[in-house]
Amino acid sequence: MENRESGGRPSGGSWILVILFWAYVMIPLAWGVYQTFDGVMALFAG
Repeated sequence: MENRESGGRPSGGSWILVILFWAYVMIPLAWGVYQTFDGVMALFAG
């Protein structure tokens, strides 16, 4: 592939895209887990 350096590792631009993609996925996921945990704690606390 053209965007790969020797050694089979992605180029610098690819790493940026990977990091952005993971942030795009993980931030809403973490927020959803937090909201679920918060709701469960409210349910069992009161």
